[in-house]
Amino acid sequence: MLLPLAAVLVPALPAAADPTCPFPAIADVYAYQQTPEATMLTGRVDPAAHCPSDGTLTSIDSGEQISFSYGSFEIPLGTESGDWYLSSLTVWDVNTGTPEETRTFQPTAPYLIRVLDPTRITSTEPASYVGYGDRVTVSGYLEGWTAADGWRRMPGRDLSIATGNGSDGHPPVPTVTDASGAYRLSVRVYNSWAGGAMYAGTDQWLRSYSYSQVQVHGLVSADVSDRTPGVGQRIVVTGKVAPGAVPVWLERLVGEEWVKVSPTVTATANGYYRLTYRATTRGVQQLRVWNDGTEPEGRMGIQPYSAEFKLAVHR
Repeated sequence: MLLPLAAVLVPALPAAADPTCPFPAIADVYAYQQTPEATMLTGRVDPAAHCPSDGTLTSIDSGEQISFSYGSFEIPLGTESGDWYLSSLTVWDVNTGTPEETRTFQPTAPYLIRVLDPTRITSTEPASYVGYGDRVTVSGYLEGWTAADGWRRMPGRDLSIATGNGSDGHPPVPTVTDASGAYRLSVRVYNSWAGGAMYAGTDQWLRSYSYSQVQVHGLVSADVSDRTPGVGQRIVVTGKVAPGAVPVWLERLVGEEWVKVSPTVTATANGYYRLTYRATTRGVQQLRVWNDGTEPEGRMGIQPYSAEFKLAVHR
């Protein structure tokens, strides 16, 4: 099933101070045939309101109206661009269940519905697990669908390949599909699921994107002040992690379980950290510096990673 890109909410200046549900700054209203078998066109107000919303579409010719909710709607198959427009939108306060704000619109851009032909990007890259900033090869092909021709490859189209999460300072890399509608290039990735391709769309074609199976783990180095300390002697472990400003701590292998043996420190913005440890028993000990990565709960960004080392502790 073809799905449009998730819209990014860009709130307009509120009519009242600090509204609970800010009204979205509407950038586009579009519709497309979601599958070849669809009997209606699927549409969307972009961006959708952050809170529940109701809206009305109005036919330019007949004045007929269609109500919809949550920014998504359906209009008759065969509709052309400019036949309908978004005539009103109400955003509801999610806490009180009352209307936060209602606005009405005229049949002008961007409120006129644009009917677009769908596109899709099929990724052919394998799943991979790589370090922060490593290179991966991304590949795939772009297709567009029309009722007359079905799915056809789209050569000579501009794509952008994500390298980060969109806000970490790592911009997308541009590329162009070749004569067969395919793309293939090597990029550095700085966030899990980076490497996906995006097609921005045109006045005819709907934008689309591909899913990337790349997962990125953090980097960590460990320098130990003394690998043969005496019992009770303090050692210092220093190094660098990437990205910076992530939680770091020391763990010791006890049996088959890793046990935390130091407080958590946050690496500097440049990634430097310093940890200390005192061994309380003699013998060989296996330890590791743990880089907890980003988004510790969801593990959606940079995955954890570690650097292991051994101590030969004497009396």
